[in-house]
Amino acid sequence: MTWVRHRPIALSWALLLAFVAVLGATVHRYTAGGVRLGDDVLGLVLRLLVLGVVVAAYLRTGGSTTASPEGLAVHDGIRRVEVPAARVTTVVEEPTRNGAVAVLEGGRRLALPGVPADAVREVRRRLRGR
Repeated sequence: MTWVRHRPIALSWALLLAFVAVLGATVHRYTAGGVRLGDDVLGLVLRLLVLGVVVAAYLRTGGSTTASPEGLAVHDGIRRVEVPAARVTTVVEEPTRNGAVAVLEGGRRLALPGVPADAVREVRRRLRGR
């Protein structure tokens, strides 16, 4: 079974607006002739850093979790992690996120994007093969 965490539309538009604003201000700054690109390397690096943060924030707001008897496949928006069912100790509710986390061997916790707190039992069932 797969659970998906969708990006809120308002957040998508806000991040797109921020991306366009930073990109537009950067292009205007360097094409208007006020500042030469070679003289403003630090400013350009900071603008690129801001664009990177905006893109990363957008990607991290999405994600999905798939549970099966073979294990968990978790995609947090940027990277995909596959965990065999044998490495999953338990799945518990995470009240601070209003969702669920998988506790792995060694105590490491893996957030399960898209899984609501009331679906913990269903994830456990899927991992056991029921």
